[in-house]
Amino acid sequence: LTRTTRPAFTASLTNKKTLAAKEIIKFDKVWLNTGDIYDPSTGIFTVPINGLYLVSSSMMSDSGKHLHCHLWRNDQSNVGVFGTGYSQGSLNTVMDLKKGEHLTIHLHNGAVENAYGFHWLMFSAYLISE
Repeated sequence: LTRTTRPAFTASLTNKKTLAAKEIIKFDKVWLNTGDIYDPSTGIFTVPINGLYLVSSSMMSDSGKHLHCHLWRNDQSNVGVFGTGYSQGSLNTVMDLKKGEHLTIHLHNGAVENAYGFHWLMFSAYLISE
């Protein structure tokens, strides 16, 4: 058997973080980054080849707080996820993406919110098929 390498990444947030409206979450602990497609310094996943991708994210807010986030495709909000008071929210979506497009997770337009961190927030994507 041989294994074809497919673009994939998984990253998480290591610590609590206070986020401003529309701020991009920079998931700083990279667990997997096949093809060097995720940049933890910017929080940007750059699509390396055309295809169908499974994109996932999970969020958890701090105790007594809320966390409203959105998956952005290039410069447009696409899918939302919500967590409140240690309750975790998650999103999973299949997207037909083109080479060079960017995906990010942004805080919602609202007020400053608190991300719990400690690896309870994650962002991942992988190529399902070309």
